[in-house]
Amino acid sequence: MNNYNEKIREISLKLLQNNEVEKVIGFCQGSLPTATQPIAVTSEKDVDKLIFNSRCGINLANYLRDQKEKVAVIAKGCDSRNIVTHVIENQVKRDQLYIIGVPCTGMVDKHKLADLFDDDIISYSENENQITVSSDTKTETIEKQDLLKENCRYCLHRNPVIYDELAGDLVEEQSLE
Repeated sequence: MNNYNEKIREISLKLLQNNEVEKVIGFCQGSLPTATQPIAVTSEKDVDKLIFNSRCGINLANYLRDQKEKVAVIAKGCDSRNIVTHVIENQVKRDQLYIIGVPCTGMVDKHKLADLFDDDIISYSENENQITVSSDTKTETIEKQDLLKENCRYCLHRNPVIYDELAGDLVEEQSLE
């Protein structure tokens, strides 16, 4: 999912430069190597802080209520379904949103990851299917599939159901068959 970063930043920069939105609600690196946190980017100079990876599990739809201006939001499949509910329930107006859709192959369960180490994790990186994590005493490369949150293992909506622009190619949906 790391390949989404460049496209998310490109879309966000364009939206802010053209004054199409007042802010972009997305993710930035958290204070720990395994953490991300929500961020509202209002300045072109801060667009490089935006990231997206398998640690971006928070549902950003929760930050859309009470927005007065037009905003962009990064949305995974589950987030986009929640956004649709917000729109239907008149908690947010659709014309106030620019949805940057990100196809998702699952979020990492931080507890499963932490259980693999006896000491603090000091670095984290991922590619499409593997995660490499290091502590002071060891480095592990793990299949991402083995660390997914339980709800992500069975998710049937990996792709956003609503979006204005996609930050990557649609991924194959799972089925329970």
